[in-house]
Amino acid sequence: MKRTLLLLIILLVAGIAIWYGFNEYNRANASLNSTKAAATVTAANLLTAFEKDSARAVKQYDDQVIAVSGPVKKIEADGNPVIIFLGDAGQMSSVQCSMDSSNADAYKAVKTGMTTTLKGQVAGFRTDPLFGTDVILNRCVVATNP
Repeated sequence: MKRTLLLLIILLVAGIAIWYGFNEYNRANASLNSTKAAATVTAANLLTAFEKDSARAVKQYDDQVIAVSGPVKKIEADGNPVIIFLGDAGQMSSVQCSMDSSNADAYKAVKTGMTTTLKGQVAGFRTDPLFGTDVILNRCVVATNP
């Protein structure tokens, strides 16, 4: 009797662990389309914030969903995800937006040179004396209503 009960408990725990693992493996990130942006900022102002006082900018923006407006410098559509670079064409610095692949149709309308607003989650930044500052946003979507 004790053995049967122990076996049933082990099978129940194993079943729950398998179910949990399967759900976590197949879980998808929620789209940022319906998420309200914590801040709306231009690409130039966001880059300036990180260049002038990176510690303060990290405190303010890190892991936040923000809407960034600016001219499209470049689009790298070779890989997955597609990366859209926002910022002034004459500067080395840019806001790099890794687009959410579940909304591929929306960002196909974005073209180099046009001004657009993208919404994404701030994932960090990198600064290089030769190449400027890059602010990195993940899971980006085209923001119609930031």
